[in-house]
Order: sequence, then structure tokens, then C-alpha cells
Amino acid sequence: MTQRRFKTLLLPLCTACLLLASWMLYHSITGGRLAGCGAGNPCDSVLGSPWANFLGIPVSLPAAVTYLLLILCLAFLGGKTEEDRSLDRLLWPLMLFLGGCIAGAALWFCWLQAGVLHTLCKYCTAMHLMGCIAAVLIFLQARKKRTVRSPLVPFAAGLAVAAAFAVTQSLTKPDSVYDSGSASAALPAFTEEEVPVIRGDEGSVPLTLLFDFQCSHCRRLHHMLPELMERSGGQYSILLAPVPLSSACNPYIPASGIDRFEGSCRLTRLALAVWYASPGTYEDYWDWMLGDGDGPPPSTQEAEKRARELLESDFETAMADPRIETYLKKAEDLFGRTSAGGSGGVPRFISGQQWLVPETDDMDELLRLIREEL
Repeated sequence: MTQRRFKTLLLPLCTACLLLASWMLYHSITGGRLAGCGAGNPCDSVLGSPWANFLGIPVSLPAAVTYLLLILCLAFLGGKTEEDRSLDRLLWPLMLFLGGCIAGAALWFCWLQAGVLHTLCKYCTAMHLMGCIAAVLIFLQARKKRTVRSPLVPFAAGLAVAAAFAVTQSLTKPDSVYDSGSASAALPAFTEEEVPVIRGDEGSVPLTLLFDFQCSHCRRLHHMLPELMERSGGQYSILLAPVPLSSACNPYIPASGIDRFEGSCRLTRLALAVWYASPGTYEDYWDWMLGDGDGPPPSTQEAEKRARELLESDFETAMADPRIETYLKKAEDLFGRTSAGGSGGVPRFISGQQWLVPETDDMDELLRLIREEL
């Protein structure tokens, strides 16, 4: 590949990555929400997680600096004078080092999304994919040009720095990230006839838990609830209030090209139909819908098949229960009124006019947040 063609291919990739990183950095600093990243969707889950920051700094900042440096290297690469060629001998090792950093960071953050957060941010994934392509192009061109005696050495050094970053981030990651706030007026409240309740002791504080059956954070939290009840000593009663995060039925979710929670409207209706028509079977059905906390949610076809098996000839009548529509309007209103200022997401605990969106797998931290924020 000629030098000209190499720069023609690499420059747009690095520029696109720089723009994406800068855009995410801007939204991290301002607290805004990226376009197409509605409350609770995968981008929101990833960019709002503890892994989105490193020692209090958004991880998009070092990404933006890295791509800016690469663009500067490309701008000065390939001169014709002897002085320029001497500069090339300095630029190539630096570019290889940066390429190794990019490749290592891409592997780390893609693994975090798939293996830890169990969801993928489309913007992050696009940037990592383009970054990996750029890193491969740099390594292959360096081998061809033979400007660097051993291209693998600076590239491996970059990988080592990315690995050190990953280890340090793992050791310094905060136990939780959370969002909280207060509504300006009284919020709708549910009764035990409207939603299932995990009861605490007499006089316990009622907490409404808004969740979506397809939300990965909600599915993990569901399996923490029994321990939460035990550790709190019956201090709370939890009202389980599903709310679909699909723009197809929730007016508070902005419509975008891809509905990340497609099917949530149907899943929520099926769950409510089982609850209202057969309260004795709801627990097994809802537990099955929420899974083991790590696996994917059931499809709407699977959920409907199981609901039909439970309700038998009463299925159609249960699905037409007017209480379902009444509940959904109330749950969506509660969701919307606690999503003011772009602060959305589930799972969401609500007590009185206060609300809390926690993200933590640490029970002590979860209990502390509930006690301090609600």
C-alpha cells in the first residue's frame, strides 16, 4: 500500500473516532443524553455504568486524545526531505504504540460490554471497530515500510499500557453509579391490588420498583431482592411495577431508528395478564421472564406460549382485562414524571416524591443508597 493510500484510508477512520469520542466526552461532561440513547437502552446503560469513568475522568477523554495524536502524526508523516524522513522514524514508533493502545482498549471495553454489562453501546462499538481497523492498518504498513526495525515492540508496548489501564480501572472502579432526584409534585402510587408486592415487616416503607423485563440491570437486580429484604430486616416492602421501555407504547421513550426494547410492550401485557387472572402463578411466571440475571430475556412468542399454558382458555379474556391498560398509563406516567431533565433509566426505586436509579452488584452499597437517597 502506498503512503498516500495509507493516509487516505487511515485519516477518515481516525477522524470519525475522534468525533465520536469527543461527542461522548461532551455529553459526559454536560450530563446530557446521546441521540438515540433513551432511558434504559443499551447506550444509556453502558455510558451510565461505573466503567464509563476512570479515576473520575470520562474514558472518552483519553480516547479523544489518542485519536487526536494519531491525526497529528498522519499530518506530518511522509515528507520528502531528509529532515522529514528523520521525523518519520520518530512518528512510526509513536503510531504503532498508539495503535496498540487502541487495540488493547477496544478489546477491554468490548469484553466489558459483552461479558460484564451484557449489553452493547452502538456508538462505543462503532468507535472500537474503526479503531481496531486503524490499528491493523498501522501495523501492516509499518511492516511494509520497514521504517521501524521491529514494529511488534512499540505495538506490544501499547497493548501493555492498555492492559495496565484495564487492571487499574478494575481496582479503582467505584462500587456503584446512581442517579437520583425528586419530583416537584406528588407522584402516582400503586396498591397491592394493582401490582405484586414483596412484603416487609408491619409498618415497612413501601418502595415502588419500576423495571423492564428486557433490561439487563433490572434482571440482575431482581435476583438481589430477596437478599435486600433480608439485609434490611424487613424495613421495606417492594411493589413490583413493570414499565415497557419501548417507544412503541411508552410515550416518554423517544423514537429512534432502532427500538432496543422491541417486544417489551407485549411482554409487559402478558405478565400483567397472568398477574391479574392468576395471582397464584404470577411469581413463577415473572421469575421465568426475568431469568437468572445473566441470560437473554424470553421472546414474545415464548412468553405468550407459557402464558397460554398457565391461563388456558382464559388467556384471551385475561389479555383484554381493562386493568392492564389502566395500569400501563399509570406506570408510564410515573416513569415520565421521574425522568425530568433527561435523568431516566431503570431499575428505578421510588418512595414518595424521591426516586433512585442504582447500578451496583454490591448489596451493602445498594442498601446504603436506598437509605440515604429515599
